[in-house]
Amino acid sequence: MRRNKFFSIIFLLLMVMTVVTGCGQTSAGDKSSDTNSAEVSADVNEITIIDSLGETITVPYPLERVVILNSNAAEAVAILGAQDAVVGIADNTMDKTYLGLNDRPVVGKYSKPSYEKILELKPQAVLAYVKSYSDEDFSAKLEPLGIKVIKLDLFKPEAYDEEFRSLAKALGKEERAEAFLAWKKQQTDLLAKRLEGLEEEERVRVFAMYTSHFAEGNYKTFAQGTSTHQGIEMAGGINIAGEMEGYPQVNGEWVLEENPEIFVLNTSGDAEMGYDAQDITWSENVIANALADKVMGKTEACQKGRVYLIYNRLLGGDKTYLGAFYLGKWFYPERFAGIQPDTILQEYFEEWLGAPLQGIWSYEAP
Repeated sequence: MRRNKFFSIIFLLLMVMTVVTGCGQTSAGDKSSDTNSAEVSADVNEITIIDSLGETITVPYPLERVVILNSNAAEAVAILGAQDAVVGIADNTMDKTYLGLNDRPVVGKYSKPSYEKILELKPQAVLAYVKSYSDEDFSAKLEPLGIKVIKLDLFKPEAYDEEFRSLAKALGKEERAEAFLAWKKQQTDLLAKRLEGLEEEERVRVFAMYTSHFAEGNYKTFAQGTSTHQGIEMAGGINIAGEMEGYPQVNGEWVLEENPEIFVLNTSGDAEMGYDAQDITWSENVIANALADKVMGKTEACQKGRVYLIYNRLLGGDKTYLGAFYLGKWFYPERFAGIQPDTILQEYFEEWLGAPLQGIWSYEAP
């Protein structure tokens, strides 16, 4: 019996070592689960995680000096309470004043940073998007200098949880990560609960577009592959541009033929909406212009006053589920009776970012 017990213990120890060092022979899907959930012993100075490309990478553990080129990653770091590890940011994080990172050195544009400034900060790693939207190859330039490039997008709702766990693991913040993801699941479960039993014929038909492309005959909308499209579907709506892809432009004739029941305007203008916005005059004018538009004014949405405005970053991937509460309330007010989207957003800011909720995130006609 003792002999069997001894070999059982040895077997278990070997299994744990296999998981921690990432030596197990697993598929890509299994690898994500195993690598990101392994416990880490106190004397480890490197760890393996899965990036957004599905690749296993080895990074310093725990990360204590990082430069962030990805503003979604910056918000995730703040949720994890790991701002002390941030030694530099890119331009795209500057307008997220609620993250408490604006006093960090700025290394330039997120897609084309200054490598000299990054080197001066002596980071262990750089957090970047998979696509830099430039011809820059961050890994080729930084990794030979001993700086790890970690590509975690953190803006795709379907991939967010596992990417968030990867980041948390590298920062040694797994417990905080699981607490946040449990809260997030509570919200998505509540959203789904309110949409239970929604029949196909009950679903409202929605047209969403950028306010910056609000010109007669030139309407830039959101189709497959965009977070706004995902938000519409998450809230139980039917995106009338859902058969298209990306950000197509459609003409007024097409919009009138589709005749949407709901019109959602989306802006990324940080001066007009968002955390630091205060004056609602711009929002009022946008809604008024939509209702008076020669084309849009003829749709069922405008005729019934069902025109709404939302800040792009409230539907921008990492917060799509939060923005979906606003959409759901607009689409199906009876189903969402008793739910206050602002209260849920306030809890997100206060509980997880340690910042008060302020600014203008949505607007609807009185």
